[in-house]
Amino acid sequence: MVPRIATDPKDKNLVFEAGERISDRYEIEEFLGRGGMGVVYRARDHLTNEIVALKFMIPDLLKSQKAQQLFIQEAQVARRLRHENIVAVHDVSTTPEGVLYLSMEFLSGQSLRAMLRKYRTERRLVDVRLAVHATVQILKALEYAHRTVIHRDIKPENAMMLPGEHIKVLDFGLAKAVDEEAAATGDAKRKRVIGTTAYASPEQKACRQVDLRADLYSTGLMFYELLTLRTPTEESVDVAQARSDVAPSLITILNKALRAEPAERWQTAGDFRAQLTEAYQTSYRRAARPQVTRAAEREVSTEGMVYMEGGSFLMGNDVVPEESPAFEAHVAPFYIDIHPITNDQFREFLKATGYRKPEFWGDGTFGGGPQPVVGVSLEDAMAYAEWAGKQLPTEAQWEFAARGKDNRKYPWGNREPDPMLCNYGDMMSMPSIIGMHDEGRTPEGVHDLAGNVYEWTTDYFMPYQPGAAKPKDPAIPRYAVRGGCWNSTPDELRCAFRKGLFPEERLNTVGFRLVLPAEEDSAQ
Repeated sequence: MVPRIATDPKDKNLVFEAGERISDRYEIEEFLGRGGMGVVYRARDHLTNEIVALKFMIPDLLKSQKAQQLFIQEAQVARRLRHENIVAVHDVSTTPEGVLYLSMEFLSGQSLRAMLRKYRTERRLVDVRLAVHATVQILKALEYAHRTVIHRDIKPENAMMLPGEHIKVLDFGLAKAVDEEAAATGDAKRKRVIGTTAYASPEQKACRQVDLRADLYSTGLMFYELLTLRTPTEESVDVAQARSDVAPSLITILNKALRAEPAERWQTAGDFRAQLTEAYQTSYRRAARPQVTRAAEREVSTEGMVYMEGGSFLMGNDVVPEESPAFEAHVAPFYIDIHPITNDQFREFLKATGYRKPEFWGDGTFGGGPQPVVGVSLEDAMAYAEWAGKQLPTEAQWEFAARGKDNRKYPWGNREPDPMLCNYGDMMSMPSIIGMHDEGRTPEGVHDLAGNVYEWTTDYFMPYQPGAAKPKDPAIPRYAVRGGCWNSTPDELRCAFRKGLFPEERLNTVGFRLVLPAEEDSAQ
Protein backbone atom coordinates (compact mmCIF):
# COMPACT_ATOMS: atom_id res chain seq x y z
CA MET A 1 0.00 0.00 0.00
CA VAL A 2 1.25 3.49 -0.82
CA PRO A 3 1.80 5.57 2.31
CA ARG A 4 -0.49 8.50 2.82
CA ILE A 5 1.04 11.95 2.57
CA ALA A 6 0.91 14.06 5.69
CA THR A 7 -0.75 17.06 4.10
CA ASP A 8 -3.77 19.28 4.63
CA PRO A 9 -7.07 17.75 3.60
CA LYS A 10 -7.20 20.17 0.69
CA ASP A 11 -4.31 18.21 -0.79
CA LYS A 12 -6.41 15.04 -0.96
CA ASN A 13 -6.13 15.04 -4.74
CA LEU A 14 -2.47 14.13 -4.28
CA VAL A 15 -3.08 11.12 -2.06
CA PHE A 16 -3.11 7.96 -4.19
CA GLU A 17 -3.27 4.29 -3.40
CA ALA A 18 -1.19 1.56 -5.02
CA GLY A 19 -2.90 0.41 -8.18
CA GLU A 20 -4.80 3.65 -8.73
CA ARG A 21 -4.89 4.83 -12.36
CA ILE A 22 -4.09 8.37 -13.52
CA SER A 23 -5.65 9.47 -16.81
CA ASP A 24 -6.30 5.80 -17.51
CA ARG A 25 -2.64 5.43 -18.40
CA TYR A 26 -0.38 5.55 -15.34
CA GLU A 27 -0.73 3.04 -12.50
CA ILE A 28 0.50 4.35 -9.15
CA GLU A 29 3.05 2.07 -7.47
CA GLU A 30 4.81 4.03 -4.73
CA PHE A 31 5.03 7.44 -3.08
CA LEU A 32 8.55 8.90 -3.54
CA GLY A 33 8.58 12.29 -1.88
CA ARG A 34 7.39 15.87 -1.70
CA GLY A 35 9.07 19.15 -2.61
CA GLY A 36 8.17 22.81 -2.67
CA MET A 37 6.05 22.59 -5.80
CA GLY A 38 4.99 19.01 -6.10
CA VAL A 39 4.51 15.47 -4.93
CA VAL A 40 6.25 12.63 -6.73
CA TYR A 41 5.09 9.03 -7.24
CA ARG A 42 6.53 6.05 -9.05
CA ALA A 43 4.11 4.69 -11.62
CA ARG A 44 3.90 2.32 -14.55
CA ASP A 45 3.07 3.73 -17.95
CA HIS A 46 0.72 1.15 -19.46
CA LEU A 47 1.17 2.63 -22.91
CA THR A 48 4.92 1.91 -22.96
CA ASN A 49 5.12 -0.57 -20.03
CA GLU A 50 7.92 1.54 -18.55
CA ILE A 51 8.37 2.75 -14.98
CA VAL A 52 8.10 6.54 -14.77
CA ALA A 53 8.00 9.25 -12.12
CA LEU A 54 4.88 11.41 -11.88
CA LYS A 55 5.30 14.85 -10.35
CA PHE A 56 1.97 16.41 -9.30
CA MET A 57 1.66 20.12 -8.67
CA ILE A 58 0.43 20.95 -5.17
CA PRO A 59 -3.20 22.09 -5.57
CA ASP A 60 -2.71 25.26 -3.52
CA LEU A 61 -0.24 26.45 -6.15
CA LEU A 62 -2.83 26.10 -8.88
CA LYS A 63 -4.23 29.39 -7.63
CA SER A 64 -1.03 31.06 -8.80
CA GLN A 65 -0.74 31.57 -12.52
CA LYS A 66 3.00 32.16 -12.08
CA ALA A 67 3.41 28.81 -10.34
CA GLN A 68 1.52 27.07 -13.10
CA GLN A 69 3.74 28.75 -15.67
CA LEU A 70 6.88 27.56 -13.86
CA PHE A 71 5.54 24.02 -13.65
CA ILE A 72 4.67 23.89 -17.34
CA GLN A 73 7.94 25.62 -18.21
CA GLU A 74 9.85 22.83 -16.49
CA ALA A 75 8.22 20.33 -18.81
CA GLN A 76 8.69 22.45 -21.93
CA VAL A 77 12.34 23.14 -21.19
CA ALA A 78 13.27 19.65 -20.05
CA ARG A 79 11.55 17.95 -22.99
CA ARG A 80 13.99 19.74 -25.29
CA LEU A 81 17.00 18.62 -23.27
CA ARG A 82 18.16 15.12 -24.17
CA HIS A 83 21.44 14.36 -22.45
CA GLU A 84 22.82 11.49 -20.41
CA ASN A 85 23.26 13.79 -17.38
CA ILE A 86 19.80 15.44 -17.51
CA VAL A 87 16.59 13.78 -16.38
CA ALA A 88 14.24 13.17 -19.29
CA VAL A 89 10.74 14.69 -19.10
CA HIS A 90 8.19 12.92 -21.29
CA ASP A 91 4.95 14.88 -21.03
CA VAL A 92 2.78 17.30 -19.03
CA SER A 93 -0.93 16.76 -18.45
CA THR A 94 -3.73 17.22 -15.88
CA THR A 95 -5.79 14.83 -13.80
CA PRO A 96 -9.60 14.84 -14.18
CA GLU A 97 -9.61 17.05 -11.06
CA GLY A 98 -7.43 19.60 -12.86
CA VAL A 99 -4.11 18.91 -11.08
CA LEU A 100 -1.07 19.48 -13.30
CA TYR A 101 1.51 16.69 -13.46
CA LEU A 102 4.70 15.77 -15.27
CA SER A 103 5.66 12.34 -16.54
CA MET A 104 9.42 11.91 -16.39
CA GLU A 105 12.25 9.41 -16.32
CA PHE A 106 12.27 7.34 -13.14
CA LEU A 107 15.58 7.63 -11.29
CA SER A 108 16.73 4.93 -8.91
CA GLY A 109 19.21 6.63 -6.64
CA GLN A 110 19.60 9.46 -4.16
CA SER A 111 20.03 13.20 -4.35
CA LEU A 112 23.42 14.68 -3.62
CA ARG A 113 21.76 16.31 -0.63
CA ALA A 114 20.84 12.89 0.77
CA MET A 115 24.35 11.62 0.04
CA LEU A 116 25.94 14.60 1.78
CA ARG A 117 23.63 14.18 4.76
CA LYS A 118 24.73 10.54 5.05
CA TYR A 119 28.41 11.47 4.95
CA ARG A 120 27.90 14.06 7.67
CA THR A 121 26.03 11.59 9.84
CA GLU A 122 28.81 9.04 9.42
CA ARG A 123 31.46 11.74 10.03
CA ARG A 124 33.48 10.89 6.96
CA LEU A 125 34.61 12.96 4.00
CA VAL A 126 33.64 12.49 0.38
CA ASP A 127 36.51 11.00 -1.61
CA VAL A 128 38.15 13.63 -3.82
CA ARG A 129 37.62 11.41 -6.86
CA LEU A 130 33.88 11.20 -6.22
CA ALA A 131 33.62 14.96 -5.59
CA VAL A 132 35.37 15.70 -8.89
CA HIS A 133 33.44 12.98 -10.72
CA ALA A 134 30.06 14.36 -9.59
CA THR A 135 31.02 17.95 -10.38
CA VAL A 136 32.32 17.06 -13.85
CA GLN A 137 29.04 15.35 -14.70
CA ILE A 138 27.00 18.35 -13.53
CA LEU A 139 29.19 20.56 -15.70
CA LYS A 140 28.66 18.23 -18.67
CA ALA A 141 24.90 18.65 -18.21
CA LEU A 142 25.24 22.43 -18.00
CA GLU A 143 27.58 22.54 -20.99
CA TYR A 144 24.80 20.97 -23.03
CA ALA A 145 21.89 22.90 -21.43
CA HIS A 146 23.60 26.27 -21.76
CA ARG A 147 23.14 26.12 -25.51
CA THR A 148 19.55 27.16 -24.85
CA VAL A 149 18.83 27.68 -21.13
CA ILE A 150 20.27 28.78 -17.81
CA HIS A 151 19.21 26.53 -14.93
CA ARG A 152 19.30 29.18 -12.12
CA ASP A 153 18.76 26.68 -9.31
CA ILE A 154 21.77 24.36 -9.21
CA LYS A 155 21.97 22.78 -5.74
CA PRO A 156 22.46 19.31 -4.21
CA GLU A 157 18.71 18.70 -4.14
CA ASN A 158 18.61 19.03 -7.93
CA ALA A 159 21.30 16.47 -8.72
CA MET A 160 20.62 12.76 -8.41
CA MET A 161 23.29 10.10 -8.09
CA LEU A 162 22.27 6.85 -9.73
CA PRO A 163 23.96 3.45 -9.41
CA GLY A 164 27.40 3.53 -10.93
CA GLU A 165 27.90 7.09 -9.64
CA HIS A 166 26.02 8.50 -12.60
CA ILE A 167 24.66 12.01 -12.06
CA LYS A 168 21.40 13.41 -13.42
CA VAL A 169 20.50 17.09 -13.14
CA LEU A 170 16.81 17.81 -12.68
CA ASP A 171 14.24 20.52 -11.96
CA PHE A 172 14.45 23.07 -14.75
CA GLY A 173 11.37 24.87 -13.45
CA LEU A 174 13.34 28.10 -12.95
CA ALA A 175 15.31 27.83 -16.17
CA LYS A 176 15.48 30.89 -18.36
CA ALA A 177 16.16 30.99 -22.06
CA VAL A 178 19.69 32.25 -22.72
CA ASP A 179 18.61 34.88 -25.24
CA GLU A 180 15.81 36.08 -22.95
CA GLU A 181 18.18 36.49 -20.03
CA ALA A 182 20.73 38.25 -22.19
CA ALA A 183 18.05 40.74 -23.17
CA ALA A 184 17.19 41.28 -19.50
CA THR A 185 13.50 41.38 -20.28
CA GLY A 186 11.74 42.03 -17.04
CA ASP A 187 14.11 40.09 -14.79
CA ALA A 188 16.40 43.08 -14.32
CA LYS A 189 13.63 44.83 -12.40
CA ARG A 190 12.53 41.93 -10.21
CA LYS A 191 12.76 42.30 -6.46
CA ARG A 192 12.75 38.61 -5.58
CA VAL A 193 15.71 36.23 -5.76
CA ILE A 194 15.21 33.59 -8.43
CA GLY A 195 16.58 30.28 -7.22
CA THR A 196 17.72 29.06 -3.82
CA THR A 197 19.40 31.90 -1.93
CA ALA A 198 22.10 29.75 -0.31
CA TYR A 199 23.38 28.59 -3.72
CA ALA A 200 22.60 31.75 -5.69
CA SER A 201 25.36 33.84 -7.27
CA PRO A 202 25.97 37.39 -6.01
CA GLU A 203 24.19 38.82 -9.04
CA GLN A 204 21.18 36.58 -8.37
CA LYS A 205 21.02 37.71 -4.75
CA ALA A 206 21.19 41.33 -5.91
CA CYS A 207 18.31 40.66 -8.33
CA ARG A 208 20.48 41.66 -11.26
CA GLN A 209 20.62 40.22 -14.73
CA VAL A 210 22.24 36.78 -14.78
CA ASP A 211 23.80 34.59 -17.41
CA LEU A 212 25.22 31.07 -17.55
CA ARG A 213 28.06 32.06 -15.20
CA ALA A 214 25.55 32.14 -12.35
CA ASP A 215 25.11 28.37 -12.77
CA LEU A 216 28.90 27.94 -12.64
CA TYR A 217 29.06 29.83 -9.35
CA SER A 218 26.36 27.54 -7.91
CA THR A 219 28.27 24.51 -9.18
CA GLY A 220 31.38 25.82 -7.44
CA LEU A 221 29.45 26.03 -4.17
CA MET A 222 28.35 22.42 -4.62
CA PHE A 223 31.96 21.35 -5.29
CA TYR A 224 33.01 23.19 -2.13
CA GLU A 225 30.31 21.38 -0.15
CA LEU A 226 31.34 18.00 -1.57
CA LEU A 227 34.91 18.62 -0.43
CA THR A 228 34.16 20.12 2.99
CA LEU A 229 30.65 18.89 3.90
CA ARG A 230 29.86 22.50 4.81
CA THR A 231 26.84 24.20 3.30
CA PRO A 232 27.16 27.76 1.94
CA THR A 233 25.20 29.04 4.96
CA GLU A 234 27.72 27.67 7.45
CA GLU A 235 30.94 29.37 8.43
CA SER A 236 33.35 28.87 5.57
CA VAL A 237 36.59 26.96 5.92
CA ASP A 238 39.81 26.93 3.95
CA VAL A 239 39.71 23.73 1.91
CA ALA A 240 43.47 23.25 2.18
CA GLN A 241 43.25 23.44 5.97
CA ALA A 242 40.12 21.28 6.17
CA ARG A 243 41.75 18.34 4.38
CA SER A 244 45.23 17.60 3.13
CA ASP A 245 44.27 15.30 0.23
CA VAL A 246 42.89 18.05 -2.03
CA ALA A 247 45.47 19.12 -4.60
CA PRO A 248 46.25 22.87 -4.74
CA SER A 249 45.28 22.92 -8.43
CA LEU A 250 41.74 21.81 -7.54
CA ILE A 251 41.48 24.56 -4.92
CA THR A 252 42.61 27.13 -7.48
CA ILE A 253 39.90 25.97 -9.87
CA LEU A 254 37.31 26.10 -7.10
CA ASN A 255 38.32 29.60 -6.06
CA LYS A 256 37.97 30.85 -9.61
CA ALA A 257 34.43 29.42 -9.82
CA LEU A 258 33.50 31.36 -6.66
CA ARG A 259 34.69 34.80 -7.75
CA ALA A 260 32.11 37.49 -6.98
CA GLU A 261 32.46 39.12 -10.39
CA PRO A 262 31.15 36.96 -13.25
CA ALA A 263 33.92 38.19 -15.56
CA GLU A 264 36.53 36.69 -13.20
CA ARG A 265 34.92 33.23 -13.05
CA TRP A 266 35.04 30.38 -15.49
CA GLN A 267 33.25 31.64 -18.58
CA THR A 268 31.75 28.37 -19.77
CA ALA A 269 30.85 25.02 -18.24
CA GLY A 270 33.13 23.38 -20.80
CA ASP A 271 36.17 25.37 -19.64
CA PHE A 272 35.38 24.65 -15.99
CA ARG A 273 34.95 20.93 -16.69
CA ALA A 274 38.08 20.62 -18.83
CA GLN A 275 40.33 22.37 -16.31
CA LEU A 276 38.90 20.40 -13.39
CA THR A 277 39.41 17.11 -15.21
CA GLU A 278 42.95 17.94 -16.29
CA ALA A 279 43.94 19.10 -12.80
CA TYR A 280 42.60 15.93 -11.23
CA GLN A 281 44.32 13.67 -13.74
CA THR A 282 47.62 15.49 -13.35
CA SER A 283 47.52 15.41 -9.56
CA TYR A 284 46.08 11.95 -8.87
CA ARG A 285 46.11 9.68 -11.90
CA ARG A 286 49.86 9.45 -12.17
CA ALA A 287 50.37 8.17 -8.64
CA ALA A 288 52.84 5.33 -8.48
CA ARG A 289 51.47 1.84 -8.72
CA PRO A 290 53.15 -1.45 -8.07
CA GLN A 291 55.34 -2.64 -10.88
CA VAL A 292 53.55 -5.43 -12.67
CA THR A 293 55.36 -7.88 -14.90
CA ARG A 294 54.43 -11.29 -16.17
CA ALA A 295 56.33 -14.07 -14.51
CA ALA A 296 58.60 -15.80 -17.02
CA GLU A 297 57.34 -19.21 -16.03
CA ARG A 298 53.70 -18.17 -16.46
CA GLU A 299 52.56 -19.69 -19.73
CA VAL A 300 49.95 -17.72 -21.66
CA SER A 301 47.07 -20.04 -22.40
CA THR A 302 44.02 -19.67 -24.63
CA GLU A 303 41.94 -21.78 -22.25
CA GLY A 304 38.68 -20.02 -21.49
CA MET A 305 38.89 -18.04 -24.74
CA VAL A 306 37.11 -18.20 -28.09
CA TYR A 307 38.94 -18.03 -31.40
CA MET A 308 37.71 -15.29 -33.76
CA GLU A 309 38.85 -15.77 -37.32
CA GLY A 310 38.85 -12.03 -38.05
CA GLY A 311 37.93 -10.35 -41.30
CA SER A 312 35.85 -7.38 -42.42
CA PHE A 313 32.55 -6.34 -40.84
CA LEU A 314 30.21 -3.34 -40.57
CA MET A 315 31.12 -1.20 -37.54
CA GLY A 316 29.03 1.64 -36.08
CA ASN A 317 25.84 3.06 -37.57
CA ASP A 318 24.62 6.20 -39.31
CA VAL A 319 21.85 7.08 -36.86
CA VAL A 320 23.44 7.77 -33.46
CA PRO A 321 26.10 10.54 -33.61
CA GLU A 322 28.44 8.80 -31.17
CA GLU A 323 28.33 5.66 -33.34
CA SER A 324 28.63 7.37 -36.73
CA PRO A 325 29.55 6.86 -39.45
CA ALA A 326 28.97 3.19 -40.21
CA PHE A 327 32.04 1.86 -41.98
CA GLU A 328 33.77 -1.35 -42.99
CA ALA A 329 36.36 -2.34 -40.40
CA HIS A 330 38.90 -5.15 -40.50
CA VAL A 331 40.38 -7.14 -37.63
CA ALA A 332 43.08 -9.79 -37.64
CA PRO A 333 42.37 -13.17 -36.01
CA PHE A 334 42.34 -13.09 -32.23
CA TYR A 335 41.16 -14.91 -29.13
CA ILE A 336 38.72 -13.32 -26.70
CA ASP A 337 37.72 -14.32 -23.17
CA ILE A 338 34.46 -16.24 -22.99
CA HIS A 339 33.55 -14.29 -19.84
CA PRO A 340 34.58 -10.99 -18.27
CA ILE A 341 37.41 -11.24 -15.74
CA THR A 342 35.95 -12.31 -12.38
CA ASN A 343 36.71 -11.36 -8.78
CA ASP A 344 38.24 -14.81 -8.31
CA GLN A 345 40.63 -14.22 -11.21
CA PHE A 346 41.52 -10.73 -10.04
CA ARG A 347 42.22 -12.06 -6.55
CA GLU A 348 44.99 -14.28 -7.94
CA PHE A 349 46.50 -11.21 -9.57
CA LEU A 350 46.41 -9.31 -6.26
CA LYS A 351 48.11 -12.19 -4.42
CA ALA A 352 50.86 -12.42 -7.03
CA THR A 353 51.60 -8.70 -7.39
CA GLY A 354 50.44 -6.82 -4.30
CA TYR A 355 48.50 -4.50 -6.58
CA ARG A 356 45.88 -2.14 -5.10
CA LYS A 357 42.42 -3.56 -4.57
CA PRO A 358 39.42 -2.60 -6.74
CA GLU A 359 37.08 0.11 -5.49
CA PHE A 360 34.35 -2.25 -4.26
CA TRP A 361 36.56 -5.10 -3.12
CA GLY A 362 34.95 -7.05 -0.31
CA ASP A 363 31.52 -5.50 -0.88
CA GLY A 364 28.81 -8.11 -0.51
CA THR A 365 27.00 -6.77 -3.55
CA PHE A 366 29.91 -6.56 -5.95
CA GLY A 367 32.59 -8.80 -4.44
CA GLY A 368 31.28 -12.28 -5.19
CA GLY A 369 33.91 -14.64 -6.57
CA PRO A 370 32.24 -15.62 -9.85
CA GLN A 371 30.92 -12.10 -10.49
CA PRO A 372 32.77 -9.89 -12.98
CA VAL A 373 35.27 -7.67 -11.18
CA VAL A 374 34.16 -4.00 -11.07
CA GLY A 375 35.63 -0.84 -9.59
CA VAL A 376 38.69 -1.10 -11.84
CA SER A 377 40.15 1.82 -13.76
CA LEU A 378 41.61 1.49 -17.24
CA GLU A 379 45.07 1.38 -15.67
CA ASP A 380 43.97 -1.42 -13.33
CA ALA A 381 42.64 -3.44 -16.25
CA MET A 382 45.84 -2.88 -18.25
CA ALA A 383 47.96 -3.93 -15.27
CA TYR A 384 46.03 -7.19 -15.03
CA ALA A 385 46.41 -7.73 -18.78
CA GLU A 386 50.17 -7.17 -18.52
CA TRP A 387 50.39 -9.73 -15.72
CA ALA A 388 48.31 -12.22 -17.70
CA GLY A 389 50.36 -11.72 -20.89
CA LYS A 390 47.29 -10.60 -22.82
CA GLN A 391 45.67 -7.33 -23.95
CA LEU A 392 42.54 -5.28 -23.57
CA PRO A 393 40.48 -5.33 -26.77
CA THR A 394 40.26 -2.51 -29.24
CA GLU A 395 36.77 -1.26 -30.02
CA ALA A 396 36.92 -3.05 -33.36
CA GLN A 397 37.85 -6.36 -31.73
CA TRP A 398 35.12 -6.00 -29.15
CA GLU A 399 32.42 -5.07 -31.67
CA PHE A 400 33.48 -7.83 -34.07
CA ALA A 401 33.12 -10.39 -31.27
CA ALA A 402 29.67 -9.03 -30.42
CA ARG A 403 28.34 -8.21 -33.85
CA GLY A 404 29.96 -10.79 -36.10
CA LYS A 405 30.04 -10.68 -39.87
CA ASP A 406 26.23 -11.06 -39.96
CA ASN A 407 25.69 -7.56 -38.51
CA ARG A 408 23.72 -8.64 -35.42
CA LYS A 409 21.89 -5.93 -33.49
CA TYR A 410 22.65 -7.68 -30.20
CA PRO A 411 25.36 -10.27 -29.46
CA TRP A 412 22.83 -13.14 -29.58
CA GLY A 413 21.05 -11.89 -32.72
CA ASN A 414 18.15 -9.54 -33.40
CA ARG A 415 15.75 -10.71 -30.67
CA GLU A 416 14.91 -7.86 -28.31
CA PRO A 417 16.44 -8.12 -24.80
CA ASP A 418 14.69 -10.01 -22.02
CA PRO A 419 15.80 -11.39 -18.61
CA MET A 420 16.73 -14.76 -20.11
CA LEU A 421 19.30 -13.15 -22.39
CA CYS A 422 21.21 -10.77 -20.13
CA ASN A 423 21.33 -8.79 -16.90
CA TYR A 424 20.06 -5.25 -17.49
CA GLY A 425 17.46 -2.70 -16.40
CA ASP A 426 18.47 -2.95 -12.72
CA MET A 427 16.63 -6.28 -12.49
CA MET A 428 19.23 -7.58 -10.03
CA SER A 429 20.83 -4.27 -8.93
CA MET A 430 24.26 -5.88 -9.26
CA PRO A 431 26.35 -7.93 -11.70
CA SER A 432 25.23 -11.54 -12.10
CA ILE A 433 27.66 -14.44 -11.90
CA ILE A 434 29.29 -15.40 -15.19
CA GLY A 435 27.49 -17.91 -17.37
CA MET A 436 24.11 -17.17 -15.84
CA HIS A 437 22.59 -15.99 -19.15
CA ASP A 438 23.56 -18.78 -21.48
CA GLU A 439 20.87 -17.86 -24.04
CA GLY A 440 22.56 -14.50 -24.54
CA ARG A 441 25.89 -15.88 -25.79
CA THR A 442 27.08 -15.13 -29.31
CA PRO A 443 26.90 -17.83 -32.00
CA GLU A 444 30.66 -18.18 -31.50
CA GLY A 445 30.19 -18.86 -27.78
CA VAL A 446 31.16 -15.55 -26.09
CA HIS A 447 29.04 -14.71 -23.02
CA ASP A 448 27.93 -11.46 -21.37
CA LEU A 449 28.80 -9.07 -24.18
CA ALA A 450 25.52 -7.29 -23.48
CA GLY A 451 24.55 -6.19 -19.97
CA ASN A 452 26.13 -7.22 -16.66
CA VAL A 453 29.18 -4.90 -16.84
CA TYR A 454 30.54 -2.38 -19.30
CA GLU A 455 33.97 -3.37 -20.59
CA TRP A 456 37.05 -1.21 -21.12
CA THR A 457 38.63 -0.91 -24.55
CA THR A 458 41.91 0.72 -25.54
CA ASP A 459 40.41 3.28 -27.95
CA TYR A 460 39.67 6.92 -27.31
CA PHE A 461 36.00 7.87 -27.17
CA MET A 462 36.11 10.07 -30.25
CA PRO A 463 34.08 10.29 -33.48
CA TYR A 464 34.93 7.52 -35.90
CA GLN A 465 37.35 8.59 -38.62
CA PRO A 466 37.53 5.65 -41.05
CA GLY A 467 40.74 5.56 -43.02
CA ALA A 468 42.24 8.53 -41.18
CA ALA A 469 45.60 8.50 -39.48
CA LYS A 470 45.77 7.57 -35.80
CA PRO A 471 44.19 10.49 -33.92
CA LYS A 472 46.37 12.79 -31.88
CA ASP A 473 46.23 12.06 -28.17
CA PRO A 474 43.54 14.32 -26.67
CA ALA A 475 44.57 16.57 -23.79
CA ILE A 476 41.85 15.13 -21.57
CA PRO A 477 41.16 11.65 -22.93
CA ARG A 478 38.11 9.52 -22.46
CA TYR A 479 38.13 5.88 -23.44
CA ALA A 480 35.32 3.84 -24.96
CA VAL A 481 33.51 1.25 -22.88
CA ARG A 482 31.19 -1.22 -24.53
CA GLY A 483 28.37 -3.64 -23.84
CA GLY A 484 26.02 -1.99 -21.35
CA CYS A 485 25.68 -3.12 -17.74
CA TRP A 486 23.32 -4.38 -15.05
CA ASN A 487 21.37 -1.10 -14.91
CA SER A 488 21.43 -0.27 -18.63
CA THR A 489 18.46 0.41 -20.87
CA PRO A 490 17.82 -1.97 -23.80
CA ASP A 491 19.26 0.61 -26.19
CA GLU A 492 22.62 0.44 -24.42
CA LEU A 493 22.81 -3.31 -25.10
CA ARG A 494 23.20 -2.89 -28.86
CA CYS A 495 26.48 -4.07 -30.36
CA ALA A 496 27.15 -0.59 -31.76
CA PHE A 497 26.49 1.32 -28.52
CA ARG A 498 29.50 3.08 -26.98
CA LYS A 499 30.12 5.62 -24.25
CA GLY A 500 33.19 7.35 -22.89
CA LEU A 501 34.76 7.28 -19.44
CA PHE A 502 37.79 8.97 -17.99
CA PRO A 503 40.53 6.38 -17.55
CA GLU A 504 40.79 6.87 -13.78
CA GLU A 505 37.08 6.17 -13.13
CA ARG A 506 36.46 3.07 -10.99
CA LEU A 507 32.72 2.37 -11.20
CA ASN A 508 30.56 -0.52 -10.02
CA THR A 509 29.23 -0.90 -13.55
CA VAL A 510 32.54 -1.36 -15.40
CA GLY A 511 34.82 -4.37 -15.74
CA PHE A 512 36.84 -5.88 -18.59
CA ARG A 513 37.84 -8.97 -20.55
CA LEU A 514 41.01 -9.74 -22.49
CA VAL A 515 42.07 -10.70 -25.99
CA LEU A 516 45.13 -12.43 -27.46
CA PRO A 517 46.37 -12.01 -31.05
CA ALA A 518 46.29 -15.22 -33.10
CA GLU A 519 48.18 -16.36 -36.13
CA GLU A 520 46.38 -16.05 -39.46
CA ASP A 521 46.53 -19.77 -40.01
CA SER A 522 45.15 -20.72 -36.56
CA ALA A 523 42.48 -23.37 -36.76
CA GLN A 524 39.95 -24.09 -34.06
